[in-house]
Order: sequence, then structure tokens, then C-alpha cells
Amino acid sequence: MYATKEAIIAKEHQNDIEPTIFYMDVRAFGKGFDQYYERAKEEHGVRYVKSAISRILEEPKTKDLEVFYVDEDGITKSEMFDLVVLSVGMRPAAKLKQLADTLGVELNEYGFVKSSPRNPLLTTREGIYVSGACESPKDIPETVTQASGAACEAAIMIAEARGKNLIIKELPEERDVSNEEPRIGVFVCDCGVNIAGVVKVPEVAEYARSLPNVVFADENLFTCSQDTQEKMKQLLDEKGINRVIVASCSPRTHEFLFRTTIRETGLNKYLFEMANIRDQCSWVHMKDKEGATAKAKTWCAWQ
Repeated sequence: MYATKEAIIAKEHQNDIEPTIFYMDVRAFGKGFDQYYERAKEEHGVRYVKSAISRILEEPKTKDLEVFYVDEDGITKSEMFDLVVLSVGMRPAAKLKQLADTLGVELNEYGFVKSSPRNPLLTTREGIYVSGACESPKDIPETVTQASGAACEAAIMIAEARGKNLIIKELPEERDVSNEEPRIGVFVCDCGVNIAGVVKVPEVAEYARSLPNVVFADENLFTCSQDTQEKMKQLLDEKGINRVIVASCSPRTHEFLFRTTIRETGLNKYLFEMANIRDQCSWVHMKDKEGATAKAKTWCAWQ
């Protein structure tokens, strides 16, 4: 599945790539994995060859790589490629045993942290929880789910003591902006190449500056970073901003963060809106940069 994902991403970034995956077995065992595998073949042109590779030789003059393999009929064949990427199995980190010994938790027969068969978050030592690839090979969504569960288990254990000593963060008094003219700040995120690789972010920021009541608009590499959050707080004070729009990724993961940030400056947290220009623009219109950029501008204007 990782090879399939990388093949699709490579194809999306450079259309003339012709990816081939040599495999022994297709292990599409997770939710939606088989559909992803079928889409790779049908929509992205990823070629799959069931085979056993015997060797790879470099062509001295061109530096191309010749892959020798035995196909399903037992016939030995070879093909030339510009690049060969090896898919290797995931194994425990080299220092995991040392960490396990220090914490007093057991490892299983494969060298990963041993977990309870009834609860994969529990280790062999009470109060120590496990998540992610420490417990077994897994992908990002599964890791995030398990990490959230481990955090909940830890929170339950310390809830009583934490409740007695809980320090409540004091927030400034909320500003009354009901009589103020709207002064909008727009923060447009590059999100690395997730957005900026498709959407022309400087154009979106420039367009936002032309919108009514917008007193500030700029682009940021990662708007969710701690540095940008601090910069945002300063700008809200300096520019007298009383409405905030962040054009970036999914509200599911970041809306709470941004609302918390503006509340810490004294603004009501609901004076904030997100324009999801990653999921709804750059990701779905990656082959139409002009269209994705125009849609991102519209998204900002709607907010």
C-alpha cells in the first residue's frame, strides 16, 4: 500500500512518470485499501507485475537499471527503468529494546512492544501505554487513532489528581466589537506544497487584500505553526483586526487551534472562519492550477 501511495503521488506531481510495482502478494487489507489499489490501476495508470525479482543491474553508459524477474508463467524477463525504489518491511527501531528495558515493558516475538490482546493500548506495565509503530507496523490514520486512545487512557489515570491541582488558564476579557467596523485579517497557508504546489498562494493573498473590510492579508508557510500563531496574535493587536479568516486545510483538525489563538487575544472565538483551500481546491483540482487558484479566491471571498 505504501508503494501504491508513493506511485500515485509521484504520478500526480509529474504526469509523464510510468510507475510499475513488482509484487508477490497484494496486501490491501485495510478499510478502503482495495478500492485505492483499483483506483491506482484504473485512474492513475500504475502497472502491477506479479513476479519474483532476481537481480538489478546498472547499464554502464546510461546508468539505467535493468530489472530481471520471473513472471507468473515461470519465464525470466527483464525491463529497463530510470529509477528503482525498494519496498522494505517495517521493523522495530534499533533503540526500542533499550527503551523497553528502561521502562520495564516486555517486547513481543517480533521486537515490538507487547500489548494486551484485549486492549492494544496497554503494555505489560501498568501506567505505560503504547501507540503507533512501537506496537506493530501500521499506517498514519491507524496510528493517530491509537495515539488518541492512549492519551485518553493516560488522562483517565491522572484525572483525579489532575482535577485537584488543575491550573485554569486565565483568558483576557472578551472585547466588545459590536460597534466596530469589520477589520478582517486573512492568513493564507502554503501548507508546504500541499496547497502551494497547486494553488498560486501569493495571488490568493493579493486578491484577499482587495476584498471589502480586509485590512491585512498575507501568506504563511505553515499557518498552524507556533511561530505563526504568535505572529497572528501580534498582528491582531497591531492592525486592530476583529475578524479572522485562515485559508488552509481542514477545519476538522485545525479550527479549534485557530479559535483558541484568537480567543487568547480577547476576540470572541466565533469571529473566525476557515476556507478549506487544501481539501476542496488543491487536492481535488491538482491538474487545474488556474481553476484551483480561482476557486481558492472564491472560498476566501465567501468567508
